[in-house]
Amino acid sequence: MTAEKPSSRSAIGMLILIFGLTAYVFLAAVVGEFLGDMSLVIQTIYYLIAGLLWIWPVKKLIYWMGGKKA
Repeated sequence: MTAEKPSSRSAIGMLILIFGLTAYVFLAAVVGEFLGDMSLVIQTIYYLIAGLLWIWPVKKLIYWMGGKKA
């Protein structure tokens, strides 16, 4: 039984995940700050969309890291 060596895709993908998601969270928070004066309905819709929007690109990235097609 041999242990598989992680590919360079894994390392690159992890860096993209760490820095990309951190940047996304800060950007979403900054945009959310501008919505502070708007109605609760608009804020709720924004945070619902912003809270789910990151899933699609991260899914694609994880498949890429694993060498699979999404």
